[in-house]
Amino acid sequence: MPVFSSEVPKDPRGPAFPIVRTPTAKPLIAIVTSTDLVGCFTHFFKGRTMPCEGDGCEACESGLPYRWHAYQSVLTQKDHLHCLFESTAQASENFTEFRDAHGTLRGCLFEASRLHQKPNGRIIIRTKPADLKDINLPRPPDIVKCLSILWGFSTAAVSVDSINPEKKTPRVSIDTERKAG
Repeated sequence: MPVFSSEVPKDPRGPAFPIVRTPTAKPLIAIVTSTDLVGCFTHFFKGRTMPCEGDGCEACESGLPYRWHAYQSVLTQKDHLHCLFESTAQASENFTEFRDAHGTLRGCLFEASRLHQKPNGRIIIRTKPADLKDINLPRPPDIVKCLSILWGFSTAAVSVDSINPEKKTPRVSIDTERKAG
């Protein structure tokens, strides 16, 4: 039975955030709002980036290569959009160096640009601590739930199996039996 209301909900769809990537022409400047990044292997399949589902993955069975992508919540400097930032494994190394040096990614000011301003140019990330004295960073979203909504998985189908004790990173799995269809 549906629940009806005369009030507009503050979050009508759940924790959905847009994904931004490094633009070609001008650099993206933003401050990380999450404490860490979350990554997984992905395929570009059926016209969009989708997570690799491991055994029985349709994209793998089609022979498509996979790449690891990292996601973190950020607040863009130009338009103050709170969103998810996607980066490749190689580009994310600067974020992990920052995290290891400062104990968190939250408050990391970064500039993301592309080498030679080419659409598929290597992503260059420059990081430094942000001056937060006049900035109130928003609370970070649950990145795994945001990705689940964007990729069409039921949030109940996604679980964190374990935490890598060395890096404190979650190992996320998707129960394809409970995948939203």
